[in-house]
This record gives sequence, structure tokens and C-alpha cells, in this order.
Amino acid sequence: MSSIETSALPPTTTVRWASIIQLILSILAAVLLLGAALIVVFVNILQLVTPGTGKSDPTQSFMVAASLAFTGILVLPSAWYSLKSISQPESVPVQGSERRGFGLVLTIVVFVFVPGALLLGNWVSQHNTLSWFLLPPLNIIVTGLPALWLVYLGTHGLPLGSPKRRWGVFASGLVLGPLIIIILELLVLVGMGIIAFLWAMVDPSLSSQMGNLIIRLRNSSSNPEVILRILLPFILNPGILFIIFSFIAIIVPMIEELLKPLGVWFLGGQKLTPAHGFVYGVISGVGFAIFENLGNTSDGGQAWALLASSRISTLLLHCFTAGLVGWALVSAWSQRRYLRLGLSYILAVIVHGLWNGMVVLSAASSLQGVANIPIPANLQRIGPISSTGIIILGALVLVLYVGFNAVLRRNMPGNEIPPQVVDIQPSHKELSSTPPFEPNEGPLNSEIGTQDQTKGGNPTN
Repeated sequence: MSSIETSALPPTTTVRWASIIQLILSILAAVLLLGAALIVVFVNILQLVTPGTGKSDPTQSFMVAASLAFTGILVLPSAWYSLKSISQPESVPVQGSERRGFGLVLTIVVFVFVPGALLLGNWVSQHNTLSWFLLPPLNIIVTGLPALWLVYLGTHGLPLGSPKRRWGVFASGLVLGPLIIIILELLVLVGMGIIAFLWAMVDPSLSSQMGNLIIRLRNSSSNPEVILRILLPFILNPGILFIIFSFIAIIVPMIEELLKPLGVWFLGGQKLTPAHGFVYGVISGVGFAIFENLGNTSDGGQAWALLASSRISTLLLHCFTAGLVGWALVSAWSQRRYLRLGLSYILAVIVHGLWNGMVVLSAASSLQGVANIPIPANLQRIGPISSTGIIILGALVLVLYVGFNAVLRRNMPGNEIPPQVVDIQPSHKELSSTPPFEPNEGPLNSEIGTQDQTKGGNPTN
């Protein structure tokens, strides 16, 4: 890390409301998440030691608790840097170079530890006596290390901005974005349920089928396989299958691609370049992906390794599409390229929709043999094609992701690789002739690296 010295800066009286809001929200999120983790652990231990309660497998509870705690810990840097911005308003962003060989070391660590964690987790998941203790940290490793590597892959060599801004954007994508997205998706589901109810009232035959289905579900056990056998004939109805497919492959991508780069939306009005937009989109998108992956893999079970390995590819999907939309957002704000914003959003929705759609078709075709009803022949043929399509699409997204980073770096002025920005408190031993630094206060951040504004560069079309 290189450092520079500046003159003593006069104290500022400006109230940094953005930093205060970021501090309050970050602390609130961390307290709620860590508190929820402790409650889950306490309740589970209480059930294990209390006579007369069922001695169920505690693996799922401990995995949920570990995921909540890990998410809460990841929010703490946002609180720390916002507090530092408030308590040390005269701190100046200082440039520091990336350590030599960091990318290579990180790549080796990921490609050694992640497969090892998957293999160990696959063995552990078959043994209930060990899974409750070992599977939670393994789940965090399999989710966290690939996420860190993908962020590095997409942002290295690009202007990163201050730590406060980066962690604030990440925290918004990790906690606030998923919360808003879940609420909106639930509202859409409620609306679709109301439409289905009205449709059932108009069609007596459908109303009778729905009534019989509800009665059978009430009388069934809590066995997921039994419930699936009851629901499967209803789900495979062409009309119902179309509604499910439309929701997962169209509505969900439209909502998520709009709100995944939530941290970038908060930076509207700041002096950013499109390269900044891509970087912050990637950071916000990986936050959302971590939240989603931890939620999907925290069930544990004997299929944990297969599910956790398949979810790694979704990290790449969310990083790329959120980075693409973030890049387009800043292009629209700074260069009035609104057509680029519209086309980028449509492309992100299409890529996400294709991914989700092929996952649904592949999963539906794999239900053959689960229930005593035949799977349509067309669906059986589409399943293997969809599985192959997911692999091809994943490889294409990886190429686009790496290529996008390369193009942005090549179009930077002078092809210079900007160092990281860190915040330090200025020395008071410097020349008094140096002009004071006036931070640019804005949502989720109150400082902008000097070289970010002079060397950030705008990528050409």
C-alpha cells in the first residue's frame, strides 16, 4: 500500500445524513440478523434438552442460524466505514495498489477449497451425527469463496471507490434489495391467487378440483413426497404449468433485474462513470446472490452437495446481469444513453428468464417416477435439452462477464489500472498550502476517490 500526505483539514460542520442513514440501517440489519441466529440456536438447543420434545435432526436449524449470522457479519463493515465517515469527516481517500499475485492466490484457494468442501460436505451430509456441526461452515465456504472470486474477476482493474461506498452498496444488495424483492414477488403471487380464485368461481369444474385438492392436502401427512404426489397432477395441467413458468421465467426476472442493483440506484446524482456503475452493480448483485444461495442451501439434507454446487453458477448470473444494468444506469445518468439502459435491462431479463425457464423445465422433467402418473413425453424430451442449455448459457455468461471487464479496462484513459481507495486520517505535519478536500456527500457514501473522478474513464460504445 502506498500512501500520500496532505495538509491538516479544517473541521466540517456539514451533517452527513447519508452516512448516518447508512450507519443506522447497517446496525439495525446486523442486530436483527445476529439476534435471529441466536434465537434459532437457543430454540433448537432447548428442544434437544427438553424431555418430551421430538429429537429431530438439528442440521437445518444450525445451517439457518449460521447463514443468518454470516449475513449479519457481512453487514458490519458498512456500519464501521459509515461510522468512520461521521467521526472522521476530514479523512481523505488515499490510493493503494493491489497486492501482486492476489488474483492468482485467490483463484488457487477457490479451486482447491471449494471442491474439497463439496466432497467433505457430501460425505458429512450422509452422517447425521456430524452434519449439524460441519455442514454450516462448509455451506458458507462453498457460497462465500466463489462469490469473492467472481467479484474480483469482474471488478479487478476498475475504479472501486471508497470502502464505505463499496460496503454500503454490498449491504444494500445483501439485505435491503432481497427484502423489497420478496415483498413485491409475494404481492404478485397474491394477485395471481386472487385471479385464480375468481377463475375457479366462474368455472364450476375447476372449483370442484380445487376443493378436492385442498381436502386431500389437509388429510395428507407432512411428507413432502406425499404432498408432491397430490400436487403433481394439478401442477402438470397445461394452464397451471404456463402460469408457473410465466411467473418464474418472466415476472421474477423483471422484478429482480430492476432491483438487484439497488446500491447503484442509491448513488444517483453522484459523479460516476459507467465503469463505476458496472463495479457497483456487480457488488450489489453478489450480495443478492449470497442471500439467495444461503436461503436455498440451508435445508441441508443428503442432496446438499448437488444443490450447493449447482447454485455456484447463479452467483455468476446475478453478478453479470446486475453489473450490466448498473453500467447502463450510470450511462443513462452521465451520458443520457437511455436506449442503452433499456436494451441492457431487456438483455438482463432475457438472460435471467432463459436461465430460470430452463431450470424449471429441467426440474419438471426429472419428476418422472416420483409420482404414479406419467410425465408428458414432450416435457421428458425438453428436460435434457434444458440441462445442456443451462451449461451453454453459463459458459456464455462467463465469457461476457470477463469480456465486459476487459473492455472497460481497455477504454480507461491511458489504460491505467486504478489502485484501490482507502480512507485514512490526514497527517498534521504537512504543508498548509494544500487546499482542503471537500467530500461529495450522497446516498450510501460521502466521499469519492480523487483518481476515481479523474481516471475513471467512460467506456466507448
